[in-house]
Amino acid sequence: MATKSRKFEQAEWFKIFSAKKMRIIAFVLACVIAGGFCLSLVLYANSHADSSSKSYLKSESYKLASNEMYEELCVTASAYLRYVDEDQNYTQSRHLLNDYLNYLDYNRYKYKKTESGIQLIDSQFDYYVGITQNGETRYLSNIKDIENYDSETDKIKAFKSSHKNYILRRDNEVMSDRTSSGQIVDYYYNTAEYQDNVTEEFYADNLVPVGGSYYDNYGRYFYNYGNYDPIAFYNVDSRYNVIKGLDLKNGLKYSDRLEDEEIGDDYDTDDGNEYYDYDNGIYYYEDDYGNTWAKCENLYDLPDYKATDNDDSGITVFFAPKAEKLTAMEKEYTEALNDMYRAKLFVIVFGVIEFMLVCYLLLICAYNAEPESVERWKQGNFLKKVPTEVYLILMVLAITFAFVFGACWNYYVSITKNIFDNALANSVFRNILAVALFALAYFAGFGSLMEFVGKIKTRSIFKESLICRLCKFLWRKYKETSLYHYFHGLPLGVKLSIRTIAIGVILFWEYAYYSSAESELFLLVVALILMVLDIRDFSQLSKLSKQIDSLGEEKPYEGKIRKTSPVYAESEKLNSVQDKVRESVEQQIQSERLKIELVTNVSHDLKTPLTSIISYIDLLKKMDLDDEVSSYVKILDKKAQKLKGIVSDVFSIAKATSGVDVNLTKLDFVMLLNQCIADAEDKIADSGKIVKININADSAMVMGDGDKLYRVFQNIVDNALNYSMDGTRIFLDVYKKADRIVFAEKNISATPINFTEEEILERFVRGDKSRTDGGSGLGLSISKSFTEACGGIFNIEIDGDMFKAIVEMPIIQEDTVEKTDDKTE
Repeated sequence: MATKSRKFEQAEWFKIFSAKKMRIIAFVLACVIAGGFCLSLVLYANSHADSSSKSYLKSESYKLASNEMYEELCVTASAYLRYVDEDQNYTQSRHLLNDYLNYLDYNRYKYKKTESGIQLIDSQFDYYVGITQNGETRYLSNIKDIENYDSETDKIKAFKSSHKNYILRRDNEVMSDRTSSGQIVDYYYNTAEYQDNVTEEFYADNLVPVGGSYYDNYGRYFYNYGNYDPIAFYNVDSRYNVIKGLDLKNGLKYSDRLEDEEIGDDYDTDDGNEYYDYDNGIYYYEDDYGNTWAKCENLYDLPDYKATDNDDSGITVFFAPKAEKLTAMEKEYTEALNDMYRAKLFVIVFGVIEFMLVCYLLLICAYNAEPESVERWKQGNFLKKVPTEVYLILMVLAITFAFVFGACWNYYVSITKNIFDNALANSVFRNILAVALFALAYFAGFGSLMEFVGKIKTRSIFKESLICRLCKFLWRKYKETSLYHYFHGLPLGVKLSIRTIAIGVILFWEYAYYSSAESELFLLVVALILMVLDIRDFSQLSKLSKQIDSLGEEKPYEGKIRKTSPVYAESEKLNSVQDKVRESVEQQIQSERLKIELVTNVSHDLKTPLTSIISYIDLLKKMDLDDEVSSYVKILDKKAQKLKGIVSDVFSIAKATSGVDVNLTKLDFVMLLNQCIADAEDKIADSGKIVKININADSAMVMGDGDKLYRVFQNIVDNALNYSMDGTRIFLDVYKKADRIVFAEKNISATPINFTEEEILERFVRGDKSRTDGGSGLGLSISKSFTEACGGIFNIEIDGDMFKAIVEMPIIQEDTVEKTDDKTE
């Protein structure tokens, strides 16, 4: 939990802003301003004005109304007036007339049926629409005194002189007194001649295209007069045709109808009308009425299909805004434009203030203003116990309400416009109620957000979550089951193998077998979870591998493996092994140190009385003694000298092992060995043994203690002379191996070798245990200790009765020699 430790928290200004009353005032103010902001935003979004147009005639609203009027008049001319006789009777089937009337009703175009036919009603435009066929003209118009003009040309001429901002279509051309907006629009539509292609027109967006229409031999009529989707009418009963296999609406021809028993239950669809029956291995098609068919073709792909363009050159369309209506619309548009600017200004002002209040409240929410408390963040006892999901649900509901309320604003206006008799009172009441509703939604939503942020600050967001509690409860129950203990006890490698196999099975099932989208999603989620678990475990194995490497390198592992890790138990075992190894090594080092100290002390303590004994023996040797006593004195002198040598050897081993009294200098290994062999020539001659010397190196510079290495060579040669079989040869070889110089001695033992390489290198161990005279059993041990003290390697190899002693020393390179010399200087 964070504690109060920052200096500004003790400042007076911070205490004022963090006070509980200040936060309450800011929250209430934020709710009210948010209500005003939402209302302003809704009013701005639902404004009928266009911010890019200062005039109603240039607005998108007028362009839309103009396009709809043009489409309505062109469709009326092509689908209605084209088929009306001189008595105003409709000569086509009732299905085509019904589709035309349904078209008017669907688009909310007003009309009335009279004895002289259908009359279009429009309060915004004066219009004239007519079609001339075979020299006769059928027309509709709402312009007064239209009968006073004899010809259509005179009518159009009079209309143009009395109206402004008109649009005229005649002889498949569009004319207007409007100034082009300069914004060119592409219009694409099909014609009978180009079923696979489209006809393209370019026109200014404040004008209209020419368009066209066609029909086919299956009773379908298509009209394209600025509308992006073709308007289709049918002069036949579409239900009756579907029963026969003709789907006129979708342009399809079905054949070979299938019965229900011919279709299996296991099928697949491409989200269209085509299905695949897995049970029977066939494709089939289903129409809009649930009938199933074996074949389906497009109508225009049939050999008997034929489409014909209508002759629209006789269509004349004229319309222009009514003067009195245009004045009212301009006034209304100006007011709407001003309202939009005001709403935009309020959106900006309220938005800036709301943003500052939101930032302040989110930063200060859950702050503990109690002076005696050291905790920085704290929630109320009741609020902190409310589950996290409740706040999330309230936030979602508040946002949903705000969006739905804004989307249904026009409906809200319609049901609240007649509450009071006065329009101003209705408007004021409607806006106040809207602000209150938005503020209430904001109170619930933003209040929940503040508590949600408070839970984040107090780190209780998951602790107070119902889902987390449920997961913890289920996890605890699962851990009590035998299934958990079984899987938990499995080795990590087995777990990884099981999960990897499961992932493979899931992917194979997804690839080889069809399943529903829901099951596919579920299986993919399961596979993803298993992959994440595998990746996690592999990463933990990587950490465990690094820990093993650090253990092998005798370095501490710097990483950290959590208790929840699947390799935590193995990591703890490694830590335990590492600790035990470290303790064992430390104990061994301490024991070896104590041994060395003990040997050193004992050797030192033995030297004093041994020196006295030798001195007294020397005095006795100078006295005139009889022969028997003299022989005893000689024996004492011999044993005393031997004991002196043993004590000296033990003391030398102790000093060499501890690194004391070892003076490393640059010396020639081969030269030192030759000197040792030369000094031993008398011993070799007296022994009667044959020594074969094979030196394959002229020189080899090494770093070592000359006295110690000389003693090593001497011990090896003496050991060979003393313990080799008579009549056999002793081999002394010197050669280079890579960057090392090697001295190897081999001989045949005079007695059977019944010891190992390790045993003979121990102290006070002799090869011939039956002999009581000779060495002390320290020669080879001294050689090993002295060699290792000089940085070399000493080994013993035994093959039957053949004994071999090997000394290896690293050869010093020239640059190393120079650096060593520099340091020595």
